[in-house]
Amino acid sequence: MLENVLNILPDDISREIRNINSSSGITEIRLRVGKKGIIVLAGTELHLSRIIKLEDLLEILVNISKNSIYAIQNEINNGFVVIKGGHRIGVCGEVVMQDGNIKNIKNISSMNIRIARELIGCADKIMPYIINENRIKNTLIVSPPGCGKTTILRDAVRQISNGVRALGFNGCNVGLVDERGEIASVSYGINNLDVGNRTDILSNIPKSKGMEMLVRSMGISVIATDEVGSESDVQAIKYASLSGVNMIFTMHGSSFADISRKNGIRELIQDDLFDRIIVLSNRKGPGTIESIQNIADFKKEGVV
Repeated sequence: MLENVLNILPDDISREIRNINSSSGITEIRLRVGKKGIIVLAGTELHLSRIIKLEDLLEILVNISKNSIYAIQNEINNGFVVIKGGHRIGVCGEVVMQDGNIKNIKNISSMNIRIARELIGCADKIMPYIINENRIKNTLIVSPPGCGKTTILRDAVRQISNGVRALGFNGCNVGLVDERGEIASVSYGINNLDVGNRTDILSNIPKSKGMEMLVRSMGISVIATDEVGSESDVQAIKYASLSGVNMIFTMHGSSFADISRKNGIRELIQDDLFDRIIVLSNRKGPGTIESIQNIADFKKEGVV
């Protein structure tokens, strides 16, 4: 998986990273012009031996775009580019605005390369809470950025799709909306990451539109997507629930109290659209399970 990232880096940086012991455990590569590059590995930081130059970042963009930076301009304007393998490359620089919208990000000064992880079985501990009495519970997986929620969502989708023998669950059709290409990493119609044999994927489409399309057209039992929260997402979730589709979503936040302060999400909770909330952190590494609770319990306690 890391090979997809190493192939787009300048040769000397790529060689140095290859020589790091346990390089397979790298989670981030941070490159800032005028500073030494930083490798985040197992919760520690390692500094590269040389200063990053503007030419290094331009070379990476050229490699990503196959010599046509214009082809990825829309992704750059959104602040990140996703490459094969689901790796996400965030960019910072001078933002050019027009009519309240981002027209361009120029003079890029830094990059954060987040390494995608496919960890088969990482959702094992939460599956008995998602699948209960042969039924999928509508579930929110909540965590701050960088705590493994996308990785765990991917594995949960794989297991729901393929079936979980230990729970007596035979599997069902799952619709996955992969707006940024991080979950399944589809390239030329082929997903590079395992999301199961009964999963239908819509990539590079806003989550709200993708959810509506999958519900209308694909005869799915479960719909899944990453980082919901906008008003359009809320409306699409309502539409899916009225169609009898079960739901597995992730959301940014650090606790139930945190997400329940968001008006649209609070409304969904009050309307009993979700059954479970699973909160993750990186306290003991990405994917640390902090709590698994029934939303009904919060309602009984008057939290919502």
